[in-house]
Amino acid sequence: MLRQLLIVLLLSGCAAPYDYAEHTDFGRFTTVALAPGADRQSLDGARITAAALAQLPGRGLNPAPPAGAELWLDYRLEEETRLLTTMPRMLERHNGFWDDEERVYGMVREQKLRLWLALPDGTVVWQSRHPRAFPAERIKGAERSQRIEQQVAELLANYPPRP
Repeated sequence: MLRQLLIVLLLSGCAAPYDYAEHTDFGRFTTVALAPGADRQSLDGARITAAALAQLPGRGLNPAPPAGAELWLDYRLEEETRLLTTMPRMLERHNGFWDDEERVYGMVREQKLRLWLALPDGTVVWQSRHPRAFPAERIKGAERSQRIEQQVAELLANYPPRP
């Protein structure tokens, strides 16, 4: 029973959170373009662009030139620093005292992918940020491309939003 509960909790933690403008009729949107300011030149920018353009038609949004698109897709890899800490040992005595302190022993830089869809005037109508991060420097090449493709697919699975 405990094993099943842990599996359910782990699986429910993988869903990408999203938000949307609740008074928007998403059924009326059929075309999308990459936002004019989006980074297409970097390796990650090219990977995210390719993954998104491959996924969007399955979500009901067909690629179009920016001038004629109803929505613009933009993205960012947001860098975070996560502290690595020890768990407090609340049930163990150390040198005659209860050791209940959490200790920081390092930090790691990570990136989290955020996608959003906006109207051409810049008004954001939908956004999602992936809950899982990947280390900024350790994942490269094909493995990085695969991770980005997977995360883009998971983020876009929440479009169109379900009220």
